[in-house]
Amino acid sequence: MTRFATVTVALTACGLFSASTIAADWNQWRGPNRDGVAADGPALRTSLPADGLRPLWISKENIPSARDGGWASPVVSAGRVYIFSHRRIKLGEGELPQRKFPYLPPEKRVGMTPAEYEEYERNRREEDYQRAKQYKFDEVVYCLDVNSGETIWKNECASVYTRWPQSGSPAVINGRIYVLGAARNARCLDARTGGDLWVTKLPGEFKDEYLQSSIAVVDGVAVVMCGWLFGLDAESGKIIWESESKPQKQMHTSPVVWRSDSGPLVIANVDGGNTVCVEPHTGRERWRVRTHAGHSTPVVVGERLLTYGSSRKNGLRCYAITPDGVEELWVYQKSADSGSSPVVVDGHVYVQGERRLACVSLETGKAEWMAMLDLAKPRYASLAAADGKVFYAWEGLLCFAATSKSFQPLLNAKFNEACLMAEEKAFRRILKIDEIESSPDGLAKAERVWQNAVGKHGPLRCASPAIADGRIFLRMKNSVACYDLRKSP
Repeated sequence: MTRFATVTVALTACGLFSASTIAADWNQWRGPNRDGVAADGPALRTSLPADGLRPLWISKENIPSARDGGWASPVVSAGRVYIFSHRRIKLGEGELPQRKFPYLPPEKRVGMTPAEYEEYERNRREEDYQRAKQYKFDEVVYCLDVNSGETIWKNECASVYTRWPQSGSPAVINGRIYVLGAARNARCLDARTGGDLWVTKLPGEFKDEYLQSSIAVVDGVAVVMCGWLFGLDAESGKIIWESESKPQKQMHTSPVVWRSDSGPLVIANVDGGNTVCVEPHTGRERWRVRTHAGHSTPVVVGERLLTYGSSRKNGLRCYAITPDGVEELWVYQKSADSGSSPVVVDGHVYVQGERRLACVSLETGKAEWMAMLDLAKPRYASLAAADGKVFYAWEGLLCFAATSKSFQPLLNAKFNEACLMAEEKAFRRILKIDEIESSPDGLAKAERVWQNAVGKHGPLRCASPAIADGRIFLRMKNSVACYDLRKSP
């Protein structure tokens, strides 16, 4: 049963939906065009104040994330911020027994045969499924005021366990919110009130599967990847079509809309390495190509398609596309990531993989520059761009100039528990790190101070920022924080 809660917030006669307080929205996964690029907006700052930048607001309500709430990214539409959380709450006070089958990283699987490891994984999955009975699970969609972070409404419904929390970002289209919930439930809510409009159970087996796709809406059809592609009537939720190919491998990539000269088409990575172009109203494939793409979201720029693989061999690939065919143009094989998606600005592709960050010519596939990031195992977080700048949120917020000349970092911010955004030198001064380091056993003490005050805070790993009207919205550990990045606020 759905529990629908409304928090009273003063709404003026003009209404939040009749006059948006922001000029350009970021209303779905990867922004208005699902390519990671913000629409035209104000000039953004190129440095932080000496004492750091305080948030305009931090959401007033606790919003669980990661294992207790998932990794969905915030979206912004018509004066409101929306975030989805797949919430896990412990039942009772007792401690869970120690695991018999903990996760084994690759280095601890040495000596196991493929059959032995497969059996171990089956046991681990069953153990986790039984342990999950000690929790209750809910899905919550939060609606926040874009100017204050106050909760306008939240929609709560009972949910189920999945091996990883459900984490698809909402899409807000024509006053409706579309989101893929757990247990293969596609959902639609009223963006104004949070009321349920429809829920459609998508065909397919389910025990504890997680499917992280974000729904794309085009010409009245909601297209979602839930194991395979489905097209739903956006108004009623009725299933219009489903793809004939039903692969066993889970795909967490999200579909994108290509506005071709002959009409809108949908492009999506499917069944572990293929990319298809389908008609939104029928699901009929116009073409299929072996791209070796992973869980990243495809990027369409004009008549160019970019896909990104999870190994350097698969690489970043560029294709020339038409409604009736596709041709590979180039492959860049010096970068790879399990799910990060690139951005394109002024004819150049900015791509992150492992600790590498590169600028690649969209025309030739040749690298203009490459930089190494001082980060620990960055994965899955996607790049975003606005005002000729590219943003990457992992262990902080990196902003660099979208230029092919060289890697030019502008902001390299860290965060404390109060969500202050500041450069490392500012936090070193605030925390008196230099003084601590000069004391006996100072390096170890300074490291502890740094980790407690700064190191364990910041944007949620694997979530991506939303950028709208010069503001950046970051999902933090248990909140959403908004910062004004305008050069002249």
